[in-house]
This record gives sequence, structure tokens and C-alpha cells, in this order.
Amino acid sequence: MKKKTAVIISFMLVLCFSFGASEVFATPLSELQDEIDQKQEELKEGQKKEKDLSKQVNSLEETIYELNDQIEVSEGELEVLKKDLKEAQEKVDAQNEELGIRLRAMYKNGSVGFMDVLMNSNSFSEFLTNMDLVQKIYASDKDVLEELQDSHDKIEKKKNKVEKLSKELKDSKQAAQSNMAAVEAEKQKIAKDNEKTAAMLDDLENEAAAEAARLASSAQSGATSSSSTSSYGGGAFAWPASGTISSGYGWRICPFHGREFHGAIDIAANSGSAIVAAADGKVIRAGWNGGFGNSIQIDHGGGLVTMYNHCSGFAVSVGQTVSKGQTIAYVGSTGSSTGPHLDFRVFKDGTTQNPNSYL
Repeated sequence: MKKKTAVIISFMLVLCFSFGASEVFATPLSELQDEIDQKQEELKEGQKKEKDLSKQVNSLEETIYELNDQIEVSEGELEVLKKDLKEAQEKVDAQNEELGIRLRAMYKNGSVGFMDVLMNSNSFSEFLTNMDLVQKIYASDKDVLEELQDSHDKIEKKKNKVEKLSKELKDSKQAAQSNMAAVEAEKQKIAKDNEKTAAMLDDLENEAAAEAARLASSAQSGATSSSSTSSYGGGAFAWPASGTISSGYGWRICPFHGREFHGAIDIAANSGSAIVAAADGKVIRAGWNGGFGNSIQIDHGGGLVTMYNHCSGFAVSVGQTVSKGQTIAYVGSTGSSTGPHLDFRVFKDGTTQNPNSYL
């Protein structure tokens, strides 16, 4: 950004020395730069919000995964408890049935079978012994039944507790899913806003680059020390990089900004391979240029300027005179780029041109 501002200021200073009406050009370029700064700040804030929302989504996803694991464990435990409870109930029922059989044998019409015990006893002492034995058997059966019932009740209590926990986990999962859906929707909205802001920023940077190129070209043409000529007579341009066109000039779908007008041709090439000057001229810009990454502009005279973007590095500097076919930079993927390539642009009096008309 500092380099971009410095270059723009240098263009304006050149105009001040070359033209008496420099203020006419300075104002729109300054306004463009203010808009660019504002959009960059908006995009920066929007991207931070999007990043924060992404973190929230990731955190909620982790929470849901953890809840799924806990629900799976609780459901498994619940199945075991249901099985244990069924077995405990069967034991209680069996003990109840056994006790019932004995009671039916011991009681007749609601009273102890006193005569049965007496008739089967050879003496009063044996009768007392038999009565004591019957009572002990009955008491033992009751104890066993109570123990079984107590075990059953404990299992049922634990089952109810696990069922409650499982419900709470499922409710928490549903709440987390609803929250995540809301956050994801907000994230998508912010992402779309960021795309629009990025598209506007790209348009503004294109406009500023074109205006800066026009002003610089005018200044160079008007300066007595300039190597530029009043008209371009260098013939067809040299192919600026060794590769094939991966995206042509005109309307296209951009992976960053959606549908946009592409004021360049993209030449797919190996990273680090040479980028050459399309024609003789003077380097009027070499530095970082926002979404264009490392960028070079060359003034060829007659209001004709070429621009080479997404470079990995430079082989020339501002103010240097270059020859057609001379290496000026190297292919890279800096700025808004999906891979190594050269974004090659041509401007005539600040207006973008189809590079194919000059190659």
C-alpha cells in the first residue's frame, strides 16, 4: 500500500513539474485512492468477521462430534441397562412365583396350615421345630425377594438417570446444530459481502492503475528527458511469457469476485520463468499493487502502457529503459491468484485494450 501511494504521489509530482493544470488530474486519482483505502479496510474487517465465524462453526462442529460420541455411549449403556432390568424383573417374577407356591402350600384359606404341621410331627417338640423351619423358609424367601427387588430398583433408577442424560445430550446437540446453522448462514452472508467488496476493490484498483498509467504516460510524453515518443511505432508486441492463454480478455467468472470483466489475458506459465517486455519503453512502476500482487508497468510512448501482474520477482526497477524481449520479471502467483501465471494488460490513454490486438 505504501509503495502504491508513493508511486501515485510520484506521478502527481511529475505532473506538477510538467503541466500547469496538474490539479485537474490529481483530484480524481486522490479520490480513487481514498475509495481504495476505504474498501481495503472494509474487506479487512469483513474477512476478519468471516474468519471468526469460521472458527465458531468449527468449534460447534467439534461440540456436535463430542455430543454424538457421548450420545452413542449413553445409548449403549442404556441398552445394557434395559437388558439388565429385564433380567432383574424376570428374577423378581420367578421369586414371587416360587414364594407364591410355597405360601399356597403353607396357607389355607388365609391361615397357616397348623393341622398339617401338627399331623406330620411325631411330638410337640418336633411340631415346634417344624413350625420354626417353615417360618425361616418363609423369611428367607422374603429376604431373597427383597434383595432382588432392591437390585431391580437400583437398575431402574440408573436407567432413568441415563435416559435423562441421553435426552439432555440430544437437546444440547439440537441446540448446537441450530446455532451452527445460524452462524453458517451469517458466515455465508459475510462471505458474499466480502466478494462484492473485493470485486469493487478490484474495479477501483483497475481504474486507479489505468488512471496512473495514463497520467504517467502523459507526463513521460511531455517531459524533455523522457525516452517516450509522441506515438508508438514499435510494431507488434513480443509474447510476454512462454505459455498458453488460460483466460482471455472480456467477461468471465472469477474465482474471487464472481462475474467480472477481465481486462487482460492470463498466460499460464511455470513459476519463476521469464517475463519479457512486450516492446521498448521505460519502467514507470515496479512494486506491490494490491490484488495484482507484484506488478510492473512500462510506458511505450504515445499513451501506450503495458502491465505485467502476479510476478514472483523483478529484474528491472522504476526509471529503467528496457528493450523489447528483455527480461523484466518472473512468473509467480502473488496477489489474488489461483496459480502461477502472468496477467498481461495493455492501456491506451488510460483505457484498457485487448492485448491480442497488439500481439
